[in-house]
Amino acid sequence: RVGKVGHDANNREPSGRLRLSVPQPDPGPDIAMLKRFMADLPNPGTLEQLKREAQGILSPDVFDGARFEFNKTLSPKFALNHNVFLGSAQMPASYEFGANFGDERVLIASRVDMGGRLNGRINAQFGESFAARLQAQASPESPGQMQSLKADLDYKGSTCCAGATYMGGGLLGANLMQSITPWLAVGGEGFYHTQKEVKGGAVAARAQWGHKGEHVATAKAGSFGNVELSYQRKVSDKVGLATEMQYYHNQFCNFGVGYEFRLRQATFKGLIQSDTTCSASLEERINPNMNLMLSGQLNHKKKDYKFGFGVVIGAA
Repeated sequence: RVGKVGHDANNREPSGRLRLSVPQPDPGPDIAMLKRFMADLPNPGTLEQLKREAQGILSPDVFDGARFEFNKTLSPKFALNHNVFLGSAQMPASYEFGANFGDERVLIASRVDMGGRLNGRINAQFGESFAARLQAQASPESPGQMQSLKADLDYKGSTCCAGATYMGGGLLGANLMQSITPWLAVGGEGFYHTQKEVKGGAVAARAQWGHKGEHVATAKAGSFGNVELSYQRKVSDKVGLATEMQYYHNQFCNFGVGYEFRLRQATFKGLIQSDTTCSASLEERINPNMNLMLSGQLNHKKKDYKFGFGVVIGAA
């Protein structure tokens, strides 16, 4: 009886009323489980690189005529390159000179051709999470102003990637990709043109599955009625397959199938498109400092044929 009275006295407020204590749930286990789940999620990459695996197979290096490229490394941070294009029936001969400077944090690259057109690119890494990119082009046709300008700011987290973009002329954009499971990531982008007052956006999804992540499927749908689908499968370390479909409402629909073979000293890529265009490219490493390139493209329907031969000296 005394113990019970003492216990009640300890649970009474100063006013004499009995105080009832309600046990609160412990959020610790749920938060710890969420942290473990988020730690297992991979980084999905940027929205700009949504279909990077399929695009690497579906983009053979096709050119017409003869091309020679010479790269010279002057120091661990500075290199020069010369590109000579001998021309074809559709394009005249040209020459480009380039200079690159870079280290672990900054990369500065530029190229200028015989017509005086200058292309420049700057990539800068700020810590482990932030990076900035700047691309610009100037030509004698528009002295005193940039012909094109693009600036990007990227953020890379453990489970997400976000970015903001500005393009010359008043185009603003933002994008985000977030992993929600170990094999699925979703995201979206939006843009607004300040001068034309045009706005739009898109949603995207990326799925990667398989024992070694050899299957990758992506989908992207825009507000202007455009849909892009892609699928890539890594059959082995030497063989890859990819397909892609692009649909623009009331405009056109393209479909393509590509393949890639990586041999010991050569890489062969091929692409067959729905408009009857067939493309192929071969790059073979003759020795550690020289690569040989062959490419071809034909379209019997349009009677368009291309054949290219190239040599790269000083290849990395």
